[in-house]
Amino acid sequence: MITNIFIVALSLIIGSFLNVLIHRIPRRESCVWPGSHCPECQNRLGVSDMIPVVSYIWLRGRCRYCGRHISLRYPTVEVLTAVLFLLVFSKYGFSMQTAAGWILTGLLIIGAFIDIEQGIIPNRITYPGMVVGLIMSFFTIGIASSLIGCILYGAVLMGAALVSRGGMGGGDVKMAGAIGAFLGYQWAVLALFLSSLLGGIWGAALLITGKATRKSAIKFGPFLSLGAWLVWMYGQQMIDFYISLF
Repeated sequence: MITNIFIVALSLIIGSFLNVLIHRIPRRESCVWPGSHCPECQNRLGVSDMIPVVSYIWLRGRCRYCGRHISLRYPTVEVLTAVLFLLVFSKYGFSMQTAAGWILTGLLIIGAFIDIEQGIIPNRITYPGMVVGLIMSFFTIGIASSLIGCILYGAVLMGAALVSRGGMGGGDVKMAGAIGAFLGYQWAVLALFLSSLLGGIWGAALLITGKATRKSAIKFGPFLSLGAWLVWMYGQQMIDFYISLF
């Protein structure tokens, strides 16, 4: 219980930093300087303004200085990070798998939320993601599987981007490469299937409700992220369940 409480507290803090990255990376701002400040009035935030989740609730979702609304994304990312980090630790314990899982989770959260807000997945997260995935593979899945996964998953989405003629962006392609580096080629195939399925369901829902047309571009980053995380955590269970149906 003490360990879990510590991990939740740590991951809430990490989630707070992920929010900084989500806001600053697409704007090409430094992620360390200047210190945290209100994006509207630019006032420097105090310690009491930056307590994960608690500050948002205490301030009723408004900036202490200018009264502007604070995006709900901030507590959402913090809570999501805490939940996912705890789930990864609960499965893998103190291991390199947990370390790799936490890094991958952070990468996926950043990529998904930037894509949701800005419609892009910047190179500043995808290229480092590939490198870190390949490095971590020495302790997890093996460099050969990681390298093939990186190339294979990226190549498949590159083909999809060319066929769709703009329906899928280069950021998605490079994000797929980073995911493949963490998952390896075996699980990258399942992640591709699951992400495509989830994206297809979402696209169909938008078409049915009239919120999109057949020519509308869908932000695929969140589905890449969700599919990859589910496979990282529950890939074997999915395969076992599928086999049990026959």
